[in-house]
Amino acid sequence: MNIDEMLKQKQLKVTPQRKAILTVLERSESVLSAQELFREVLELLPGTNFSTIYRNLDTLLSRGLLCRIPRENGGDLYEIRREEGHHHHVICKGCGASIPVDFCPMETLNCQLEEYGFTPTEHHFEVYGLCSKCKKQHRIP
Repeated sequence: MNIDEMLKQKQLKVTPQRKAILTVLERSESVLSAQELFREVLELLPGTNFSTIYRNLDTLLSRGLLCRIPRENGGDLYEIRREEGHHHHVICKGCGASIPVDFCPMETLNCQLEEYGFTPTEHHFEVYGLCSKCKKQHRIP
């Protein structure tokens, strides 16, 4: 599906800024911070304001077109949602590659939380490490 169709399917107006954001994220092999995304968008669409990028990130997130990934040292990373539904990621600290995992650890944890009478309302789960390519570059077994 092309970017115009993605936006229309989510009942969003097709704007040059939204198209640029989605184009950058679609081309990226890694997750990007808002600042990194802004720099890339400027190459496609000079004159774009950072505040415009930030507002559109919120809109695209709320419509399910993007994933927001909390960074281990603060701040958020973004990637285009390549699959529907709830999922989590493993993120390479070397190259920034983000790999979705096909299970949710909360499914296992929910049983134990029930025993404590605890009801989770939201959760985030990311694992940080090195992908196989970066492990070889850093000579880690």
